[in-house]
Amino acid sequence: MINHATLIGRSHRLWQQNGQDFALSGAPAPDCAFGLVLDGCGSKYRSDTAVFPSHNEVGAKLLGKFLAAALSHKLQSDTAVSPADLLADLYRQSLDFLAGLVALFPGQNPALRQQLVMTHLLCTVVGFVKVADTAVFFWRGDGFLAVDGSVTGLDSGNQPDYLAYDMLEGRRDGRFHSQPIPPDARWFAAASDGWTADLLTGCATPRPGPTLQRWLNQQSQPRGQFEDDGAVAVWWGERAKELS
Repeated sequence: MINHATLIGRSHRLWQQNGQDFALSGAPAPDCAFGLVLDGCGSKYRSDTAVFPSHNEVGAKLLGKFLAAALSHKLQSDTAVSPADLLADLYRQSLDFLAGLVALFPGQNPALRQQLVMTHLLCTVVGFVKVADTAVFFWRGDGFLAVDGSVTGLDSGNQPDYLAYDMLEGRRDGRFHSQPIPPDARWFAAASDGWTADLLTGCATPRPGPTLQRWLNQQSQPRGQFEDDGAVAVWWGERAKELS
């Protein structure tokens, strides 16, 4: 079973700001699944001459939908693909997609194109992909990984290595970071940095359909939880269902 949910954090609701998190998940073929969590950068962009507001929730949604479509297509057509090959190809496709968006921007002014990248396309990506008995996390930027209640924080010291940076001269990383998931895992999840380790352990219970969203909405009610946006994608195996 796989599911995802997202909410707008308290601070963004109070200031009537757009939510910057976005999540998607899917199971496009038997024994295959993916989960994606993206978080748009909220910082303003300062050029040599001006300061520009950010709208990077746009990039989070566009890139998230592209990643989901690319993963669905690949998993439907090749269920024997290795996660390493899948992620290498996904990185190249994702960068081509972002570069294609920038190329559509009229004119050839490098400063204007960089402004587009910095104000609309900067977002973190944290996800997982499962192919048969093999599963891996992959990411660019901050967030959380959870496996059977063990939570790992992805902290870049407030300097996330956004995927879109790889389009800028001298900043190419060239890959998604990745980490294997134990084959006997009962459940695992990818989450944005608005979560905490304690909250993520509550995802152990399988919650199909809108149940996960309702549960997440409830977690946002106590003061001090989800001041920032929150998004999560979770996979549960049969053993998780038996233990719930």
